[in-house]
Amino acid sequence: MRRSHYWMILWFILPAGVQAATEQHPNASFMLRLDTTLPVASPAAINLPEPMTRPIRVLIDVRSRYSDGAHDLNTLVQLATQRHMDALAITEHDRYTIRFGLDPVPHILGYAREHPSLYQTGVQTFFDALQRMRGQTSLTLLAGTESTPGYYWQGMPLNNLSLHEAERHIITLGANTPENITALPSYRLSYAYGNKTLSLTFWFVLVFGLIFVLLRRRKRGVALLLAGSFIAFMSTWLLKPGQDPYQAFIQTAQRQQLFTIWAHPGTRSGIREGPMGVRLVTPPYNEVVFQSPTADAFAAVYGDNDDNTIPGGLWDTYMMDYLHGRIGKPIWAVAAGDFHEEGQSGEFLGNYPMDVWADSTKQQDILEALKQGRMTAWHMGKHHDLSLNTLALAYTRADTGQNAFLLPGQIGVANPNIMLIAALSDRATDSKPVSLKAQWIVDGQIVRHVVLSSHGKPVQLALTLPAGKHVIRLQIPAQQGIRMEANPFFVDVRSR
Repeated sequence: MRRSHYWMILWFILPAGVQAATEQHPNASFMLRLDTTLPVASPAAINLPEPMTRPIRVLIDVRSRYSDGAHDLNTLVQLATQRHMDALAITEHDRYTIRFGLDPVPHILGYAREHPSLYQTGVQTFFDALQRMRGQTSLTLLAGTESTPGYYWQGMPLNNLSLHEAERHIITLGANTPENITALPSYRLSYAYGNKTLSLTFWFVLVFGLIFVLLRRRKRGVALLLAGSFIAFMSTWLLKPGQDPYQAFIQTAQRQQLFTIWAHPGTRSGIREGPMGVRLVTPPYNEVVFQSPTADAFAAVYGDNDDNTIPGGLWDTYMMDYLHGRIGKPIWAVAAGDFHEEGQSGEFLGNYPMDVWADSTKQQDILEALKQGRMTAWHMGKHHDLSLNTLALAYTRADTGQNAFLLPGQIGVANPNIMLIAALSDRATDSKPVSLKAQWIVDGQIVRHVVLSSHGKPVQLALTLPAGKHVIRLQIPAQQGIRMEANPFFVDVRSR
């Protein structure tokens, strides 16, 4: 058992910091009450080790000069160390090429405009630099990408030409070799489609022009051969089954054991006027995020706010479907700040961190914790370094009667009485104490409001749940420039 696990049990049995409700929530089907009959282990039965270590502090979605970031790796590591990060994920653009071409061969007939990416600076060069930096810091450095799986064009040049879905990005984490990146469809521009209207117009004009010239020269055989070839060419192109570029990307990434994240799904800035008179059109894609099969996670906390994590919203519905077996895999919430430059748009490195309950700071342990949903997602101001140093659900196992507990992302088979435990701390030395209103959400309903203070004392809440499966999570709505989304606990309650 990990050291943190013993401390969670200890907090469970201590009376200090208990907050509970005695009323029934009008929209809930369970009672909220302090239940002193909940069986717990006695202090004598626990061989307590030294105090628990804090959850690992992880920051992802950071770019350097190897793509479109403003800082070198050394500067990023220094900033992350100053802000108490334990792990930093450098997620560069693997390839950011906007190609205007003629289908089905836009890579041959067309114009490409390159933006800063690993395709330009060199994937191997990036990995070499990252490896050198790992030898100079105790910070865990992860590699990954922010990728553009595909895009397409509509309209005509000089007449409402628009580029669609070029900013629907997916983040990957855990790349260990250049091949992990060069194998991605986005690096090969596999689904960077050309302008279909322009392409059809071009091929028809070209081929029928040639046929007309051949017929005028009395070369009917060649003209018929060209016409037949053109028909076969068009049939192969137009009747070819379409491939979803996002599903193809996710499948390729996951085959390489990469962790995949939908970036900024509710962005409000995806529709705007772009360069050279081209209109950029990437509307919010929240519904896509919650259509199975999907990525491993989604950005729940980032520069824009969306409605994915409101109680009873898309995320709650998806996770309840998962728990009841209607969906094959969960989707976890992460923080993704899209960091490019210190001070840009008032942002700074470290204002979108995550608490991750990993077994160590090793890359494989961090990735495993992310894949299991053992994390919370934060947004905070520069003068705070808030962390949920404890977030646990204590319960009595329905099969053995023994006391147990859950971390976020885990599932337990429990008796009806459970205890929710949360403790907030602030590691920033120059910040004032802060108290935040948090809410416990069960099956999409807010069942209890609690106040978490940065003094670190645990707040406990006892619930009695009806038989059945339940999704339970903690949320700190936006206040004082701070917001937090925790991944849920899953509880299968069995009647006594």
